[in-house]
Order: sequence, then C-alpha cells, then structure tokens
Amino acid sequence: MATFDFNSINSALTDTSKLETGVDFSGKSLKLDTEKDAQPIIDAINACPNLQYLTLTGNTLGVAAAQAIAKALEHHPELKIARFSDMFTGRMKTEIPPALSALGEGMITAGARLSVLELSDNAFGPIGVQGLAKLLQSDVCSQLQELRLNNNGLGIKGGRILAEALSASPRKLKVFIAGRNRLENDGATALARVFQDMGTLEEIAMPQNGIYHKGVSALSEAFKHNPNLSCLNLNDNTISSKGAKAIANVLPGLKKLKSINFGDCLLKSKGAKALAKAFKDNSMLLESVDLSFNEIGREACMEVVEAVTALPDATDRLSRVVLAGNSLGDSTNKKTMKDKLGPSAELSDGDCSDHEFVSGSESGSQSSEGSDDEEESEDSAPEDAQHINTIVELSREINLDSSGIEEVKTDVDIFLKSPTIENLTRLGTNAADVIDTHLQVIKDPSDLITAYVEATFSVSGLSEESQLAHQVALDLYPIMLKRAGQQHASAWLLANTMLRGLGLIKSENKQYRIRWKTSGCYRMLAIAVTSPTFPVPLRDTLRFFIASRLTSLADRTIVEQHPQLYTS
Repeated sequence: MATFDFNSINSALTDTSKLETGVDFSGKSLKLDTEKDAQPIIDAINACPNLQYLTLTGNTLGVAAAQAIAKALEHHPELKIARFSDMFTGRMKTEIPPALSALGEGMITAGARLSVLELSDNAFGPIGVQGLAKLLQSDVCSQLQELRLNNNGLGIKGGRILAEALSASPRKLKVFIAGRNRLENDGATALARVFQDMGTLEEIAMPQNGIYHKGVSALSEAFKHNPNLSCLNLNDNTISSKGAKAIANVLPGLKKLKSINFGDCLLKSKGAKALAKAFKDNSMLLESVDLSFNEIGREACMEVVEAVTALPDATDRLSRVVLAGNSLGDSTNKKTMKDKLGPSAELSDGDCSDHEFVSGSESGSQSSEGSDDEEESEDSAPEDAQHINTIVELSREINLDSSGIEEVKTDVDIFLKSPTIENLTRLGTNAADVIDTHLQVIKDPSDLITAYVEATFSVSGLSEESQLAHQVALDLYPIMLKRAGQQHASAWLLANTMLRGLGLIKSENKQYRIRWKTSGCYRMLAIAVTSPTFPVPLRDTLRFFIASRLTSLADRTIVEQHPQLYTS
C-alpha cells in the first residue's frame, strides 16, 4: 500500500519558489507615457514577492514609463520570464531603444537570470537591437533558453547586431524565433555562425526572411552542430533545390527532427526529391511535414509520400503532411497518397493539385534538371523587378512643372542653403530672431521641427570658428525647443530629427545630407543639455544613442571631452 509523506507535500505547497507567480498586464491597451501612467504596473510588481514572470504584451510603453518600471524590477532577481511583445504601438522608433535599454538595466541591476525573452511584434528595427545589446550580452541572459523576435523589422543590419550581441558570451538557447524580419542571406549567415557555436537549439523558426540558397546553406551547416533540433521552420524563403540539397546533406545527423515547414520555398521537384531521399535513407521519425506551394511535380510528390511513410509506424506517428499547391496528379494519384498518409494528409483538392509543374527530369524537353539557368532563376526576385519596372513606368508619366518655383532670395534662405560664416554675418547680431521669424510661417509640424533643427545645427556647425555663431546657436536652442514643444507629437519628432542631424541614425530620405560640421553641433549640444529647461526625455534619448555609438563616432575625441553628452 502506498504511503504519503504529508510533511513533504506541505513543504512543497508552502514553498513559493516552486510556484510560477508574476504580473500580467497583457492585452489591456494601456498608453503608458509617464511614471504616473505606469504606477498600477509598478504597484503590482512591488506587491509580488516572487516575480517569476512579467507580461506587458499589448500595451504601449514610453521611455519615462519604462524607466519607472525598470526601477521596480531592480528588486526582483527571481524574474525568469519577460514577455514584452507588441509593446510599442504608435511609438517613434527613437523611443524604443532607450525604453528597452531601461528595462534591461533594471534586470541587470537586479541580477535576474531570464529563461524566456519575448519581444515579437515590436517594429524596432536595427536601432532597437542596439537597445537590447547590453541585456543580451549580460549575465541576465546567460541562462536564456527562448528568444522570440518575430516581426521586428530587423533587416540585415539588425541581424548582424543581434548575432554580435549573442556571440559576445556563450549562449545555450533551445528556441530561436525570428520570422518576418528580412534578414536575407547576410543576416542569416551571421546568425548561423552563432547557432553553430551554441549547439543546443531544439527549435528554429525563421519564416519570411528573404533568405536564398546561400543563406540556407550557411544555416544548414549550423543545423549540423545542433543534433537536438526537433522543429525547423523556414517557410516562405527561397530555399530552391540548392538549399534543399544542403539541408538534405545534414539530415542524417538530426535524428530528433520531428517537424519541418518548408512551405512556399520554391523547392521544385529537384529539391523535393533531395529531401525525400534523405528522409527515406535515414529512417527519419518525422511527425509533421509541410512542403506546400513549392511547384513540385506529381512524381516528386509521390516520392515524398513514399519516404515519410516508409517506416511501419508512419500512420500512427504522422500528424500532418501538407502537399497542397503542388501537382498531385489525377484522382488515382491523390487516392494513393491519401491511403498511404491516412488522416495526416492535407492535399487540398483544387489548390493547384491538378496542375502539372514541369521541371527537371519530369520535362522531356530539358536535358538536365540542375542547369545553371534553372538555379539562377530560382535565386532571382521577379516580384522586385516587376515593382521597379512599375515605378520606372510611373515616373515616365509624371510631368514635373517647375515654372512656379522661385529662386532663393532672402538672406535666411541663402544661409540655410549654404551655411557659411559670411552668410550668417549677413543676418546680423540678432540672427536667431531673424531665423525664428522666417521659420514660423511653416505650417506642417514635421517640416517646422525639421527646419528649426537644421537651422540650429547649421549655426552650431560654425561655432568652432565664429564667436557670433557660438552665441546665435545658444540663442537658437531655447527657441527651437519652444517652437517644437508647441507641435503635436513633438517630443519624438524632435528627437528623431536631432539624431538624424547628428549622424546617429540614418535618414529614410535618400536625398538627405548633413550640411554642417557635426563637431560644432556636439560642442553646442553639450552646453544646451545642461540647461534646466532642456527636456529630460530628449536629453536621455540623445545620451543613449551617443553612448551606444561612441566608439564608432567620427567626433569621438570631441564628444569624450563632454561626458554630459553620454553619461547621466
């Protein structure tokens, strides 16, 4: 007869470390701009003695609110799970890095050790990764098992920054999710090198990233070094037959692989056959296979079915085999496939299943399936080419009428177009007021803020050579801040424009160019930020970006002479 140790049971129930407790504010659509706005979350964090998780998904967080929440986190070293997805809706991209950095600093100060970090559906791009870099490199992420960065707009640059951050110290991730990020070949290759060093990955999901066979080949080499890989999702990339061959070559070492999603990857028949052969030759115990919409011919589709059902337990083991959108052949072929696959079959009659895709050995007119022309076509991007052609055609139809454009006439216009000491001198000793009067006629808030920032920087750039410019720049700063403050959503329009003008972020306008000496701008900014009227959030944002870029700044020597620009 079984006996029960009631003391052990009572101890387990009273030991809070065994229970997963935390704070969940998910889906409340809160707009958190200030510390006051964030107070309910802060109170909940402070009231939770064992903060195992914090979930802020579905709210929108500003810098001041993030800093306040970070202060509360400093007292919770037990934090294991941070769910921060969909947390910056409606925020300027320059707000996000300092907000992320602040939350990271709170966890670093606490000495927390995260196991899960979820940041999906935050369109923070490459500069957002810079806000994460210190956290990812810190001991807070030394035990991280799951990193979820789906739909963040990382791009190639963001992928490289992420790879660099993860490679700074050995990491042993089990789950890596980064779909819909346009990582492309270069970003995927950078991450592949990190994956290879990890060797612990069990799930990799990188769908919709614009990765072609070169990036897939690099990732395949990394897969080989992660023998516990059980789930692999590269949906909607261009794997092609070359990439499929690279993956097929490493499949023998992936004995634990259960789920594959290569849907919409332009595998074609040749790629499908390469995978099918690897499945069959290595007796893989797959449970879910998605090869839908890959322009696979009926013969290759049948080879895939034969491969995944080769082992006796296939019917019981397989939960999902998706071949919809390929050429499945006539009703007899489809019935054969369904009989072999059983309930797992997802063949979707009508989804191109009756259309025969002709490629490779299934075409009597082609001598070789592996011709260079075929591979070249697989790695092309026809949709991009069509888009470019459309733009060209539209541009030809546009008739630009310049008859109403007047030439620059005023002294202010002349100075702003060509910021020289001579042109500034023409404006007189009260140049700041003259410029202010000239710019106030601008109606659009974004244009007005841009004009004031560019005017201030044009003058500041001359401050190292001219005492007049030095004084006018000092006069312009409070005017610029006042005029910007009168506009809607001014805080982050102003921050974004100043960061762009200082060369700390790239402009989205290809024609944008810096017409002033940034060294003088940094010198004048160093004076301006010490003023008690200088907005604290703007100062903190500027400091964050300057500090994060300090080592690569062309004006590093000058900036380092003014610690107020990059330290609190």
